[in-house]
Amino acid sequence: MNEKFAVQILPYEKPIVDMVLIQLVYMEENLASTNKNEMLYIAHRMEVERIRYLLESKRGAGEKRLSAGELQFATDFYKSVESHFHQVAVRHMPRSCQNDENIRKVVPNLDSHVFVRAINVAAGSVHMFKYRDVEPLVLEEIVELI
Repeated sequence: MNEKFAVQILPYEKPIVDMVLIQLVYMEENLASTNKNEMLYIAHRMEVERIRYLLESKRGAGEKRLSAGELQFATDFYKSVESHFHQVAVRHMPRSCQNDENIRKVVPNLDSHVFVRAINVAAGSVHMFKYRDVEPLVLEEIVELI
């Protein structure tokens, strides 16, 4: 739940995710030997795909592997946007600002407000804080973002 409401990408337990990925391979090997027309096969296949989707979303954008075609598309798209941005805006800026990477850097707003529910202390109580103030508690799983 915390990943859904956090203003930044949260770390995850890589060993656990890797273990589940290994189990998914084992499950898929077992599915390969079953009758593909049975309802049980269809239900298990859907569950495997659901778990794979959840794991990939949990791994975050920085961990995703892109195919060569996807990587080429992303690279070309980035270059196209950069070129357009330069033609429309950057060339009109003072030279001292034209190559400043900090202008285009996107950073999470840690001062945005979030709702949290206490897990260990005063369990179940709901409060609103700036994310910056509760970030350590979120990372230690003492509170849950809602």
